[in-house]
Amino acid sequence: MGEIFSNKNVMHIDTSVKFYQKGDTGIAFKILNSGAHKGLVLTNQMKRDLDRQLNADREYAMLYAICIEALIKNDLKNFDILVICGDENPLYVKLYLDYLFSNNPEYHRKNIMSIGNLRMITGNPKLKSQADGIAMVYRKKASKPLYRQQRGISLNMINLNYLTIVKKWSELHNIQK
Repeated sequence: MGEIFSNKNVMHIDTSVKFYQKGDTGIAFKILNSGAHKGLVLTNQMKRDLDRQLNADREYAMLYAICIEALIKNDLKNFDILVICGDENPLYVKLYLDYLFSNNPEYHRKNIMSIGNLRMITGNPKLKSQADGIAMVYRKKASKPLYRQQRGISLNMINLNYLTIVKKWSELHNIQK
């Protein structure tokens, strides 16, 4: 993949369904060299509630950043490069992530890029996120009973509740783009 990636742990993060689309949305990361993954699911009902209460449908980049922060905050030591899928504007997602991690020096040592930038670096315009499939697994299996979740790929699920999103949303809403 080029010199920038030699001896680096690369993490891809992606969504299964865009936030504005009907249905639950799985958000997950996958660390390429180890295969480690973690994910969360925003139910369709939660997305609609966020749209009604916070006008989240006008700022999905903010919602994506909140989800990413929840997923990666305990795994910052496990990767060097974060590749964010372009489901939402990656410039705004990075801006919001920078704010959420403003007091975290470990985060600021990371190289954060969009999948579009990765395509330019590698010269492969058809390159896809390596986390796309795992995000879909989280989306599909999260609503299943626990015994069904444990079949096949084991989930490393985190819970991101409505109140946490609202709190982070109000923090981010105070910054200017």
